[in-house]
Amino acid sequence: MNMTDYFLKAFGRQSTINVKTQIAEEFTEVFFKELATACAINMIANTIGKCEIRTFVEGTPTRGAEYYLWNYAPNPNENSSDFMQHFISNLCYENEALIIEMNGYLYVADSFNRRKYAFYEDVFSNITVGDLTLQRSYTSREVIYMQLNNIDARQRLEGSYTNYGKTIAKAVRNMLRQNTHKGILNIDAQTSQRPDFNEKLKELMNERFKPFYEGGNAVLPLTQGYTYTDVSTQGTSETPANLNERINYEFEMAGRAWRIPKALVLGDVVEVEKITKNFLTFAIDPITEKLGEETTRKRYGEAEFCKGNYIDINTNCIQHIDIFEQATNSDKLLSSGLYCIDELRTKLGDTAIESDWSQKHYITKNYAEAKKMAHLGDTEGGAEK
Repeated sequence: MNMTDYFLKAFGRQSTINVKTQIAEEFTEVFFKELATACAINMIANTIGKCEIRTFVEGTPTRGAEYYLWNYAPNPNENSSDFMQHFISNLCYENEALIIEMNGYLYVADSFNRRKYAFYEDVFSNITVGDLTLQRSYTSREVIYMQLNNIDARQRLEGSYTNYGKTIAKAVRNMLRQNTHKGILNIDAQTSQRPDFNEKLKELMNERFKPFYEGGNAVLPLTQGYTYTDVSTQGTSETPANLNERINYEFEMAGRAWRIPKALVLGDVVEVEKITKNFLTFAIDPITEKLGEETTRKRYGEAEFCKGNYIDINTNCIQHIDIFEQATNSDKLLSSGLYCIDELRTKLGDTAIESDWSQKHYITKNYAEAKKMAHLGDTEGGAEK
């Protein structure tokens, strides 16, 4: 609806529509759309906010100044979770997001202008952080810039809600009107001309009609000159189940836009582990991989990357791990020599022991070469690798 149609409807030919009614209708149409969009984006932002940003030096995970910057204090006003949620929310809402460095701290830009060039670096200007607009411009190599998709999912989502949002708004209004009382009070001309008419009418509405509408069983006494006709519509077809189904459809559409499984966005708990893996694979991993690549190439560059210095976003910590449920799997990983004890403890969310024996790799004789098995004794339970 454009502004011309809005004012014509609010003030023009349809005199029964007032500003309050119109605003309520428009608000109802967009409320569930915005709610579904916000829930989907918050789910992605909160999930990525839990990730550990690992820094590698010569191929070895290292916790130094860069690690602390990304995982604890990107800037004086935000911790790492708030910072990452801020960045991902901007990314999903605007389809692009920008991080700048100033005085050794990282800041998410709330707004900016990007000037594209084919064979030169893009230039970012009018960068706003909070209430401050920076006077200088930044080139592409000076910032961490990320674009979510070539096609703006949220913009496409707006079109799909245009007509469907109206059906939900209509269903809500029908639900509110269901089993309400409506009537027409006819007053003859002679009664309306009496000197005490306004006082009598006010008394009638407050002391007779109000108890009549609020009471379960009631009788409405009327004096001569007043005639009441009931025009209430009972038993509309709208039910809470029908309304909930329509609202769920909007959440499902928002989930599709950001590749969130239907069951997860609707809060179902059946097979949640399998659904969560699907969510991580198709919704979270593409974003974290792209962010890791962009951060590495801007913070380190080719020369440092070739030395084994880079940033990686670890999504393993997103899922809750029950160490008792993983006992058998942990034993297999240890006995096959794939991980040492410290590596397993880290993956299970515990701290590393950091001793000589906890950093060794062990393997059972069951994994030895077949031709060597005949030469091994049966009394030895395993061999250290």
